[in-house]
Amino acid sequence: MTRVYLRSSVAAGQPRAQGDGLEKRLFKAAEGGDARSQYNLGILYGSGLDDNGYAVEIDRPQTLRWLLAAAEQGLPRAQVKLAEVYAEGPDISGSHATACGWFLLAAMGLRGIHMHRAQSGYERIAAHLTPAQIAKARRFARDWAPKRPTPAA
Repeated sequence: MTRVYLRSSVAAGQPRAQGDGLEKRLFKAAEGGDARSQYNLGILYGSGLDDNGYAVEIDRPQTLRWLLAAAEQGLPRAQVKLAEVYAEGPDISGSHATACGWFLLAAMGLRGIHMHRAQSGYERIAAHLTPAQIAKARRFARDWAPKRPTPAA
């Protein structure tokens, strides 16, 4: 089994306050396949703060890993956040078309301001895509089906 080190202010040389172990509990639940914990862990890794509130480096690969795991299970909040992460960076290997697909999918499961956030994200990115890329994003959203949670080995 691989040893996983959680982000901590100790590694950054910061004085460690008495934390409540939030990251550790989220990690355990996320590894068990809980979509909400996966989403929250993705947000934590993408926030630039550890569970004690100290600044740490953003861990984009871990952010993507956990947001994707939650999004694939059908959590709309994770889908829109994942789309935003894909849309933030340069369009590498069609990541903006992928973002559009997740924005469309998220919009179907959200309401109110959250649905508007997904729709406006889609419109902002789709304005820079080709018709073929937009068609690919629409097919993705149309054909998508949630995956069952798979606990980490």
